[in-house]
Amino acid sequence: MLFAISAVPILGHAQTWSPVSTGAGSAVYALEMFNDELYAGGTFTQIGSATSSSYFLARWDGSAWSKAANLSSFMAADGLYATDTALYIGDGGRVRFWNGANLFNLTGVSSSSFNSTAYSMAHFQDTLYVGGFFSSPFSRIARWDGSAYESLTSGCDAQVSDLLPFEGQLFVGGNFMVAGDSLVNHTALWNGTAWNRMGAGVNDDVLAHCMFRDTLYIGGRFTQANGLPASRVAKWNGSQWVKVGGTLNDYVTAMAVYRDQLYIGGAFTTPSHIARLSGTTWVPVGAGCNDKVRTMEVFHDSLFAGGSFTTAGGIPAQRIAKWHLPEAPVASFTVDSTALCPNGCTTFTDHSTNGVSSRSWSFPGGVPTTSIDSTPTVCYALPGTWPVTLTVTNAGGTSSTTDSSAVFVDVCSGIQEGLSRAVFSIRPNPAHGSLEVRSNHEQAQAVLRIRDAAGRVVQEETFSGNTLLLDINGLRPGLFVVSLESAESRTYQRLVIE
Repeated sequence: MLFAISAVPILGHAQTWSPVSTGAGSAVYALEMFNDELYAGGTFTQIGSATSSSYFLARWDGSAWSKAANLSSFMAADGLYATDTALYIGDGGRVRFWNGANLFNLTGVSSSSFNSTAYSMAHFQDTLYVGGFFSSPFSRIARWDGSAYESLTSGCDAQVSDLLPFEGQLFVGGNFMVAGDSLVNHTALWNGTAWNRMGAGVNDDVLAHCMFRDTLYIGGRFTQANGLPASRVAKWNGSQWVKVGGTLNDYVTAMAVYRDQLYIGGAFTTPSHIARLSGTTWVPVGAGCNDKVRTMEVFHDSLFAGGSFTTAGGIPAQRIAKWHLPEAPVASFTVDSTALCPNGCTTFTDHSTNGVSSRSWSFPGGVPTTSIDSTPTVCYALPGTWPVTLTVTNAGGTSSTTDSSAVFVDVCSGIQEGLSRAVFSIRPNPAHGSLEVRSNHEQAQAVLRIRDAAGRVVQEETFSGNTLLLDINGLRPGLFVVSLESAESRTYQRLVIE
């Protein structure tokens, strides 16, 4: 038999940081996956072996960096947004898009559409929305109707950093206090025609966002959410923003979900620029990074981090590194013999997948009762149905599986199979203190014997007539066999004494 359940991730503990090639010559501001490649934007003109006088955008295919396109401004680093068909780039005051081979201007002309940087983008109601620093011809946010940009009422009064479709509306976050004619305090919802508040908002910049377990999380410079303390991270509970995690000593610029865990990066130093949420606490990610983490993205089963750092996990990593945890194990095992007699033994084998660094077996009713071996042998003295639990762990998580009827220990009294079992009855069963035995026909001369789980006779009485009353106060609780034996036949019943 083979039993398994899905793994439940828990805290990773292995140091699994590694550099990504030789890294970048200057800061990495944005990471985005497109066409099964990882794109990086930043102030760099060199990354890995790829160099250029000024291009600020490169792609990683899993083994090497290569140039993607020449951009006008490194601020594109803050503006990478991918769909299935295009990578959108906020390149200075215009939006451009990359189809995997060529770079195009969204407006079809090379001149800027806005008077300052556009770098936050998202599709909402099949329309591309753009946010940024620009104040003209639209105020920090606009939408593209397929041929031209349009305003969203009077827009926002300061920078728009984050856009995300959320519960049928467009979430907008940033440095603004006012959206349209409403005081919204750095967060707002756009329903397609009007602005809506999100509770009382937060008290400072929103710089990052992500969806984690169907909940919207934000990070930034703020220290209050909805008027209450919230140290740089908050989540939306459906009606207001509430704090998340413990105190951080500086701002958050990046958020990502990896292995069903929430990670944040930023300027904070406790933990060292990158952290993971564990319950209500921010915990280190290995030894962290030695300078700001500005962006994060999951690619090929690893969490990539970009920023200004030069070490990650205590090893050299120039502005970009990856954190990898092995996939959490899936616990499963087999049992050599599932049916035993008392004092019989069987062997269990751990078949858990994805690698196991430690394991723990539990064998109620068995000897030993616990084990850490991969193939333990366990013996069972008493009859019954016995459960077995296996728990396995590696750096990526833990998994546990229980088979509630892994081993059945039978009485094994030695009585031959195939004999009639219906010529007498016993009651009550289970019994306590006394027992009544009734024969289906009158017995001239027979012997009634009670045997324990090992087949030993523990009580014997002469039986004649149809009924016999027994005092069984001297027998300990357990499983027994009652046999009625004469010269012509031998029949039996199982008895439980409580």
